[in-house]
Amino acid sequence: MGILSKLFGRSSDDDAPVTLSPFSSDGVRPSVEALMAAIGKLADAMDTDDAPLSNPGWRGRLRDLRNARGELRLLTRKPAFTKDDLFEVLTTVRPLYRGEPPKDFAHLAELNTAVVDAIEAVHQAAR
Repeated sequence: MGILSKLFGRSSDDDAPVTLSPFSSDGVRPSVEALMAAIGKLADAMDTDDAPLSNPGWRGRLRDLRNARGELRLLTRKPAFTKDDLFEVLTTVRPLYRGEPPKDFAHLAELNTAVVDAIEAVHQAAR
């Protein structure tokens, strides 16, 4: 056992080959499409006449959501994609918050929860 193995707590038994589960882009596609719809509804609700668009953070988050939706749309247009491709795009999807809604975002709580649930559904479908 080398020094790095001792440091990271690996034993010789950890050298077993890793088995990968099969991934089907067609199997995960409905979950990704549901996520795109949830992101679209949240982004549309954020982009209203009374939205604080003068706030650069709000505009940035809105832009991030729309960009993530566009990247997911481009991914689903491919005939097939890999799990790595999916997770590379999925890491760019950031809901407004996790947990309890801040008072300024309370009116978006239901839509934000739908995005969080859709992200989890994509993760589950990709397993």
